Amino acid sequence: MRSWVVMSVVVIGSAVACARGAKEGAVQEVRPVASAPGGAAARPQGPRRVPPTPMKLDTLRREAVAELMATLVGRENEPAGTVFKNVKLHKTMPAKEFVTMMDEQFGRGLGVNCTGCHMDNKDYASDARKDKIIAMQMVKMQRDIDAKYIAKVKELDDPRPKTTCVMCHRGAGHLTTDMEVPTAPVPQRKRG
Repeated sequence: MRSWVVMSVVVIGSAVACARGAKEGAVQEVRPVASAPGGAAARPQGPRRVPPTPMKLDTLRREAVAELMATLVGRENEPAGTVFKNVKLHKTMPAKEFVTMMDEQFGRGLGVNCTGCHMDNKDYASDARKDKIIAMQMVKMQRDIDAKYIAKVKELDDPRPKTTCVMCHRGAGHLTTDMEVPTAPVPQRKRG
């Protein structure tokens, strides 16, 4: 008798669980993105966009820099703060040098295009991208490192030591926390 009661409880419990599952399944119906509430448009399904190779990215960035330099004709030596809007750092740097520094230090040092920090609509003054804010904070950090720490190391060979983006980033937008094991002996720097 007891086994019959236990068996009945198991069967009834299973039936209730199945009914509940069927009911919840109807409520949590999976809908394709196109028919999602609010009329959200479906994203095209297909192969993911392959990011450009470093060489292609460098070419695209150089084209954008050349296009920007063409707009500076006659104003190349004016301070960047007067030629461009919303320059917060490097205001007194000549405009041509400013654009070159953006290309070499930020673009190549981080392995990004101009749109890595700036809006895609060529609104270079906009602070809408968080990466631009981060980059300005990083420049302040570089200045602190140069003034507070690097300048105090008297044993350095370079009389004007300066930190740059590439020292840490090495052409990558995000820092890695590991390092490849060298396959050949690391070349030693000759002193003297």
